[in-house]
Amino acid sequence: MGQGSTSRKDGGDVMSATIYVVKSSAARMPASCWGTYRRVAVLEVVRGTTPRMISTRATGVVRVVETWERRSVGSSTQCAYQRAMREAAELAAELNRRSK
Repeated sequence: MGQGSTSRKDGGDVMSATIYVVKSSAARMPASCWGTYRRVAVLEVVRGTTPRMISTRATGVVRVVETWERRSVGSSTQCAYQRAMREAAELAAELNRRSK
């Protein structure tokens, strides 16, 4: 096995059986904030699983690569949330290209 990889119970290599996905969820904000805020993350997951939350405790999640916390959801494509989603999609695509 390669450096930094871990083995699975079935003897396979985790690094070769994982993909990178983008996940978003609602961000917790104080009651004084009127707007909508969301979290965006790039997750490394076991192929064939769909994570239910942004956490390493979620089923199939190997690690959380990067997060963008508390991004405001606006009405345009230039809002902070849409920019974070674009950045996360680019990062996930790059990591998926490298892992092949």
